[in-house]
Amino acid sequence: MRLHEPWVTSSASEVLRIIAAHGGLVSLDEEGLLIVDTDEADVQGLNAELASLGCVVSEHPLHTV
Repeated sequence: MRLHEPWVTSSASEVLRIIAAHGGLVSLDEEGLLIVDTDEADVQGLNAELASLGCVVSEHPLHTV
């Protein structure tokens, strides 16, 4: 899953803490996008917490201009 913008406007350490608290592992792909490896069953709970910081994880690819 990719971590969608605007996570960069959030507290990065808080975003990473929330992901880790939900058992997620973060890595970078070849384009430098954050990839979150997490249990599919917990995505809704993870996104509920991340929404307070203005970001979500999703399987949908990011499209940039």
